[in-house]
Amino acid sequence: MKYSLSGILVLIVLTGFGGFGSTARARTMAASPDSVLALIGTVQSDTLFVERDKVIAAALVRNEMLAASSAMSDAAAADAFGAWRSFTPQIQLSSFFLRSDDALSSFGFKLQNRGITPMDFNPELLNNPGETNNFVSRLQLLQPIFNGGMGIYGKQAANAASRAAALNHRRATETVAFHAVQAWEGLALAHSYAQVMEIAVASAAGHVQQARSLVAAEMATEADLLQAQVYLSGLQQQLIEVHNMEAVAGENIKLLTATVTPLTLAAAAPGADDEMPLAPDTDAVLQRSDLLASQEQATAAYKMVGVAQGAILPHINLSIQRDFYDHDNLFGSNAKSWSLGVYATMGFGMGHWGEIKKARAQSRAAGHMVEFETRQAQVEATAAWLAAEAAWEKVTVARGAVGAAREGLRIVTNQYGEGLASMVNLLDTQAAATMAEGNLVQALHDYRVGLANLEYTGALTAAENPGNEEGNDTGS
Repeated sequence: MKYSLSGILVLIVLTGFGGFGSTARARTMAASPDSVLALIGTVQSDTLFVERDKVIAAALVRNEMLAASSAMSDAAAADAFGAWRSFTPQIQLSSFFLRSDDALSSFGFKLQNRGITPMDFNPELLNNPGETNNFVSRLQLLQPIFNGGMGIYGKQAANAASRAAALNHRRATETVAFHAVQAWEGLALAHSYAQVMEIAVASAAGHVQQARSLVAAEMATEADLLQAQVYLSGLQQQLIEVHNMEAVAGENIKLLTATVTPLTLAAAAPGADDEMPLAPDTDAVLQRSDLLASQEQATAAYKMVGVAQGAILPHINLSIQRDFYDHDNLFGSNAKSWSLGVYATMGFGMGHWGEIKKARAQSRAAGHMVEFETRQAQVEATAAWLAAEAAWEKVTVARGAVGAAREGLRIVTNQYGEGLASMVNLLDTQAAATMAEGNLVQALHDYRVGLANLEYTGALTAAENPGNEEGNDTGS
């Protein structure tokens, strides 16, 4: 029987956390000061022992992609604030220069500057005025009065989009926290596997020594010694692989928390596990941040139908304008004028009708997505509950198997020493014991991550999650 490391391949998923931790910012590229390292754990010798709660907290504070999500939420809030433009006056300041030899324009320039004299009515001068300059500075206030509902619907859509962005940011926060749990548990899993393999290597080394002694006493064959040596070599190779995975898990924690340090990372000693909660929280599933965000996005899409329809209704605007004229200076004021006006516009074309149909279709699509994502979330929560429940049952079974395997190994080891069992039997029993220890380590890891996944999928609220009490027992 050969011991397999397939159980710890779960660590490989940690390499997929790049979406939640980009390259550390320039300020973290230098060696991390003690104050930064203290955010995630405690330094002992050349090892940084990281704590689960601290890793989560540091990831929520330092993760760059989460900071980007926060900035996007702020951008959506700014969009919602800017949507007030459909109701508030806009002030425009403009200035332009005109030069022309057009007869009508030249006469108009003089008239705007209040510079007409009797001589300007000379037919020759009227017909051939020469080149004339005119500087105009304009201050204009525009006030929307009615825009077919585009303003109110647009504001409501922007508000809904802002709320959706805030909820998506909250979900991003929950995702980073969940990935922090996975990262820490992955490190703890690799460390526990390393302990199992170190014990197995020590035990196998003892078998080699025992076989060597028996061969010397002519109580065993050379084949027994060779079998024991080959088995020991295989375990040593697996231990090297486990130590490598432990190092990779530590690097992923550094990535997630934007921490730069040459120190080796190890998981701080966990506590004891609690039992499964009694039942899933079905109401909590419907209050998941991503589902609420989808509902807000559907609301925004529905309001955009009103925006599209408002484009074909009459628009009425008020304009107040103050002009300053001068022949020579950009901001001169040889003369001034004001004007007040109300104007209405209305237009309809195939493009407008297409926009209305598009908005209606997008609204329907958003509604369907809400329905699907709600059902999908319920399935995810149910699956997470079943997985956690199965993991807890496997922990119970694995603990019993470990006890039986340890006792079996003790018996067969004694039997081999007395010549009552073969080296093959001894190594098979050793492999079974090592596998039982590894299965327990994996089952405990799956259970702890399963509890965090229950909370993440909405099947369990944070207050009900026994994993929040830092309950962890390696069972080794």
